Amino acid sequence: MALASRVALPRRAARIIAPYNALEYQSWFPWLRTGLIGFMVVSVVFATLLTSLAGTVLLKFAVVPVVMLGAAVMWLLPDADRHAVATAEPQYFKGTLLLYLLSLVIWPNYLAIVIPGLPWITPPRLVLAVMLVLMVVHYPQHSKARGTLAEVLGYDRIALLLFGLYEVMNVLVLPMAPSLSETVSYYLLQQLQSLAVVLMAGVLMASEANIALIVRTVVLGSVFTMSVGVLENYMQSPPWANYIPPFMRIDENFLATFLSPQARAGDSRYRIRTTFPIVLYYTQYLSLMVPLILYTCWQARKRHLAVAIALLGLLLHTIWFTNARTAFISLLVPLFAFAGMGMLRLLRGGHKRDTLKLGLVLSVLLLAMALLGGALATSHRLQMYTFGGSQHASSDETRDEQWNNAWNQLRKNPIGIGAGNSVNAVGVERPGKITLIVDSLYINMLVDVGFIGFVGFFGLFLRAAWIGVFVFLRAARPVEEYAGAAAIGLISFVIVCYVISTTDNVYLALLFAGIILAIKRLQDQRLADEARAAAAKAPANSLVRRRA
Repeated sequence: MALASRVALPRRAARIIAPYNALEYQSWFPWLRTGLIGFMVVSVVFATLLTSLAGTVLLKFAVVPVVMLGAAVMWLLPDADRHAVATAEPQYFKGTLLLYLLSLVIWPNYLAIVIPGLPWITPPRLVLAVMLVLMVVHYPQHSKARGTLAEVLGYDRIALLLFGLYEVMNVLVLPMAPSLSETVSYYLLQQLQSLAVVLMAGVLMASEANIALIVRTVVLGSVFTMSVGVLENYMQSPPWANYIPPFMRIDENFLATFLSPQARAGDSRYRIRTTFPIVLYYTQYLSLMVPLILYTCWQARKRHLAVAIALLGLLLHTIWFTNARTAFISLLVPLFAFAGMGMLRLLRGGHKRDTLKLGLVLSVLLLAMALLGGALATSHRLQMYTFGGSQHASSDETRDEQWNNAWNQLRKNPIGIGAGNSVNAVGVERPGKITLIVDSLYINMLVDVGFIGFVGFFGLFLRAAWIGVFVFLRAARPVEEYAGAAAIGLISFVIVCYVISTTDNVYLALLFAGIILAIKRLQDQRLADEARAAAAKAPANSLVRRRA
């Protein structure tokens, strides 16, 4: 009897149409949804009362359960595409994402409306809010979009594992944080700003056209910043410095620092930073963008030579007048890397090319690399701008002190003290600075999330760069070559992070890693299709019997 019952239950379940086995058709689901909505309403009332009594200072604490419950309710919504043709790419994602990417570099993030207890209110953050709403509404209701997102961003398991390692360490070290509430608040804000772009772009990057559009958009944003740099260099101050309305003037001490010449000790030259608050933040951004700008110049040389020359001149103007070692490194790394990758690509496909032509091209590339290396080895000026001189001594000494503090902290706690706490733990004072500073993102990551989190964070970008190089070597379409430029950008980003500690550009590094994984996926599909087509055209082997 028991055996018959156990057999009958699966048979009865198998007769139910698959969609009706879903969560929303369970008998207890309406009660769960009603309970969550009711609890969220009570939480909203409590948060409103608490904020009205204590001010906006406590708003960020009161809003956490409301946001979490709201996200839970949205995630429990039924799939809207279950009984219809599934669409993974919502059109409104594309316009919102491109607007956000442009707004991040067009709008100076230190021009904001400041309300106590809330983050600075800026146009990019308003667009970010719209992006979050779109994602929270769309992804829970479209299984096709969720599947595409997981397939694109999770295409390489090692990269996904490294990123997961970094995220897990951020959570595990929370009990070590000096202030749990402030650390959680900082961590969540960083996650929103860094991950929103790649999460929205992931579903779009399933197609080559969207990848190319995203790349062109970020290049256009960088061209805008470099154009502003020309005007800024002429005026010797940000063009909007004298036109900031009173309600958008943040702390006057910070504003004075952002609008100052930011000249080095012993070097009074003004350093351009365009829409970025600090010149080094801008050079970190350039470390990611310069390879794509150089690649764009290379691609435009055939049809739009004048545009390519103008863009290259704009880039050289920017590199020179930032007057920063990291800017020169951001230029030199792509030049050597593109030359090396070009030679490897020629050698890899050498059997398909004319031997004489291949030898000439390789000779020119080797000569160019030798000349560049020789100039760097013999020119004191180039060495100064790349490796530093007397005007950089103060920065180097301060960084050495920070590293000593970091090693002492790591001996006491090698697993980390929570996101955003490294500045207070190992930061040092510098003349003219109004707060403690840390001048290396390596230090930030080591102290915040320990050695394991450090490996996860930078390992993700190096793993993506490794994949991007091999995608470039096998490239047969223009969009596949973007992976090589993005890979060089990530390598340059990891290098300059040794002397720059900001995380403002991490969103772009994550986007580049996502672009590389998306292109790798499309390239593997192309190669598989070509292999199947070649197999279909090949003559079949068969035995032929002869009649006696």
